[in-house]
Amino acid sequence: HVLYPETSNKQIIFSYVPCKYEKERRKKEENRMTRDKELSLASMKDIDLTDKKRLPVLKWLNHFCETYDKNGNHKGLYLHGTFGCGKTFLISAAFNELSKKRISTEIVYLPELLRDLKSDFDSFGDRIEYLENVDLLLIDDIGAEKVTEWSRDEILGTILQHRMNNYKTTFFTSNLTIEELESHLIINSNI
Repeated sequence: HVLYPETSNKQIIFSYVPCKYEKERRKKEENRMTRDKELSLASMKDIDLTDKKRLPVLKWLNHFCETYDKNGNHKGLYLHGTFGCGKTFLISAAFNELSKKRISTEIVYLPELLRDLKSDFDSFGDRIEYLENVDLLLIDDIGAEKVTEWSRDEILGTILQHRMNNYKTTFFTSNLTIEELESHLIINSNI
C-alpha cells in the first residue's frame, strides 16, 4: 500500500491505497479464484466437441472414467498444447466425474505449489504426503516452473516416485512437448 493524497474541504488528506503491485496481486488472485471455480464445475458434457483434434483425448478420458478402479494400475496422461487450449479443463472434467464416485482427486499448479512449499515449511510434510497418496493427481503446467535441484529432486521426484511405487495415477499438462520438458528439467551446472 502507498499513501495517496486526496483533497477534502480544502485540506489534503492522505490515505492508504493499494499500490500497483498489490493491485496486480489481487487481480491474479481474483483470476485464480475464477479459474478454480470454473474447473470445479467442469463437466464432460460441457466439452466442446467441434474441435476434432480433441476426439482421441476425449475418447481416452471417457474410457478412463468408465474403467478406473482405485485398486487397479492405471496409466495417467501427459497432455501438452498451447496456452489456453483447454488441457486443464479436459482433465478437470474427468476428475469431477470420478469425484462423484468417491475417488479423491487433486489439481496442483506446479509453480504455485513450489512457491507455497518454500513459504510454509510447517505444512511441507503433510502437503507432500497428501500429494503422494491422493487417488488421482494432476500436475498442471509442468515446465512453467524454475527448475532447481530442490524442486526437481526433492519435491517432484519424491512425489512421483512414491506415486509410481504405490500405483497411483498421475496426469500432467504442459505447454511443452515431452522432449522439451526433458530439456527443461535438466540442470546444467556448467553454465
